[in-house]
Amino acid sequence: MTALLLLLLTQTAPLPPNHPTPSGKNAPSADELIQKLDATNGLRERDKPYEIAASLARLYFGQGRYADAQLYYAQAVARAEGARALYVAQKKVLGNKPAADAKSVGCEPKADSTMANFETLAKVLADKKNAAGAVGCLEVALSSLQDTEVMLGNAQFLAGDKKAALETYDRALALFETNHEARYARAALLLDTQGDDLKVLGEVKTELERVLRDAPGSPKAGNAKRLLARTIEAIDKGGLTKVGVSKEQVASIAPQPAPRQPGQPPVLSKEVMEAFQNAPRTPEMEQNFAKLIDTAEEHLARGRFQDALDSYKQVMPYQPDNARLRAGMAWTMIKLNRQPMADNVWRVATGNPDAVAALGDVLKAKGDDAGAKAVWQRLAQSVPSYASKLEGRQ
Repeated sequence: MTALLLLLLTQTAPLPPNHPTPSGKNAPSADELIQKLDATNGLRERDKPYEIAASLARLYFGQGRYADAQLYYAQAVARAEGARALYVAQKKVLGNKPAADAKSVGCEPKADSTMANFETLAKVLADKKNAAGAVGCLEVALSSLQDTEVMLGNAQFLAGDKKAALETYDRALALFETNHEARYARAALLLDTQGDDLKVLGEVKTELERVLRDAPGSPKAGNAKRLLARTIEAIDKGGLTKVGVSKEQVASIAPQPAPRQPGQPPVLSKEVMEAFQNAPRTPEMEQNFAKLIDTAEEHLARGRFQDALDSYKQVMPYQPDNARLRAGMAWTMIKLNRQPMADNVWRVATGNPDAVAALGDVLKAKGDDAGAKAVWQRLAQSVPSYASKLEGRQ
């Protein structure tokens, strides 16, 4: 079963080409960046902002350097500890009351927003006894921590520390129980390590069923269905070892990603790229951003939500105020059930209802009538004053 989990945790989407660079120069490859980083004295021990540590971790993880990735993911999580503790404390103060809209309290996500910035803003709100504002602000800040903690757990498992991985997944779920990626990874790890314990198998079954119920459009949904079927079979037969997993079955559960085309450098995070390259905003780059948004909308209309989000993410750091981008990214995150961030991004996007309505037009033109109708209906509910302008579209 360990081979199965290894495949499940290491599978990643192929990385498309990076954005154009000036003077015909190619962006540095991941291998070149790794070499530069490995040659940087004191990098491992150096104090880093959350964003830099997380970026380094993603780079090393993508190259199969799981022990190094584990180190940097742990550093990123540690840098977010203050924001996390403040969030937990303010959630207790807030109780069952709703959090404030992040934008309304000055915590709207921007291209240069950092975990430290959000924590500072949230502390000010907390000092003013505005728990709703502090929680709303920190929900935005900690949305990226959901992915970071899951990846820390994955890196820990792949580096051989299964106990630490399970503790990390548990901690991630304690922060946001809606973190279906953590729930899925935890269930897979329990199945791997305690697959002959019928009580644990019952827990795994419950967890996988919840993943499929809460996030049916998740990229892991297909794997979750197959793992659930294997779990039910293990329960019926009295344990996982009585089921047996062939190499062919493992491959069917975790299909390998398509290989990257030769000569195509990976898309790396903005922080890491800036450490080695400071590309100006050229007309070619702007054209590429427009093409990426076109591609994202095509994915969105075809129900390929994770692919759409990946395309949008490449543009967001450079065009955070692009209303068309915000509308598409918000709807994509809603379809992926990326809460609480999805609702926050949607609230920001509906600040320009024309752009959201236009997204519906795009989906309809591409043949996604149901998607277009759903966008317009949600827009009408979110911005009642705009509903009259949608007559005839729904």
